[in-house]
Amino acid sequence: MGDTQSKENVLDVRGTICPYPQLKTKVVLDKLGPGENLKILLDDRESANNIRIVIDQLGDTILETTDEDEEITMLIQKSKRDFKSSLKMKLSE
Repeated sequence: MGDTQSKENVLDVRGTICPYPQLKTKVVLDKLGPGENLKILLDDRESANNIRIVIDQLGDTILETTDEDEEITMLIQKSKRDFKSSLKMKLSE
């Protein structure tokens, strides 16, 4: 709400399927600083569910999710991490 960032970080993974969206999300988040936001555009519900798992494992926060027609948008805020995570995740339930 008091966000003063002028640059918006957007990751468009529409048209791709598992595991690309999850892996790309992790790579991009690792490059962001704590408190920075990442907006992800996707159109695969399974990938959206798996991204939620990744975010939970990384300790980051999903600020908002919208699901309209065939497009899903997720807004994620990177947490303060003192390390580059070694992602231990299962890509599907």
